[in-house]
Amino acid sequence: MSSIKELQRIKDTLLKMARLTGESIDKVNSLFMINGDLESRRKTWNEINEITVILENLRKELVTEVLVFIARRQPLGLELREAQIIISIAYDIYRISRYCREIAKIDMLMMPESNVSRIEDIKRIINMATYIVKSIVKDIEELKPLSESTALSIDYEVDSEYSKVLKEVATRELVSRETACKALLMRHIERIVDHVVYIEQYLKELQS
Repeated sequence: MSSIKELQRIKDTLLKMARLTGESIDKVNSLFMINGDLESRRKTWNEINEITVILENLRKELVTEVLVFIARRQPLGLELREAQIIISIAYDIYRISRYCREIAKIDMLMMPESNVSRIEDIKRIINMATYIVKSIVKDIEELKPLSESTALSIDYEVDSEYSKVLKEVATRELVSRETACKALLMRHIERIVDHVVYIEQYLKELQS
């Protein structure tokens, strides 16, 4: 197998990881949109967890494949840079899935008395995060930072909203359960968007 074909196979694995993460954020988003019954939500939690486990295994396989590729082919220039950046992107994709799982855990802990769909002023934020995570699937397919400016804009807005929630928590002696959960959720969403920005930066490096 030629080095080009080997590298393409690795890129295909990366794209598979990105698509799975897109599925995971979609499922997370559904938890915020629908106040479903416990059984349907439990099914979604399990699906999100399963995707995270699959992605962890895929990331390990990808890293091994990249290291074998480097050892066997001893690539230089663009091929070596691509191989190194692919490992970094795979890590960020995996981290996004981990934060998706943490959000699902919060929803699980809130049940049966409540759930994340009842927390005010957060659906717009999770919608933005979902949009930008799904946008990077195409960016990874093209290996181009097509959504860089949108990612930075969303990152700025999410950071601002997260700061507001932190200030609300910090300035009150007592906070409601929903406010405390909102702060945790915003932290996870903020990290998700941060990892999207990192991916866009890595893709930009490939163009320089």
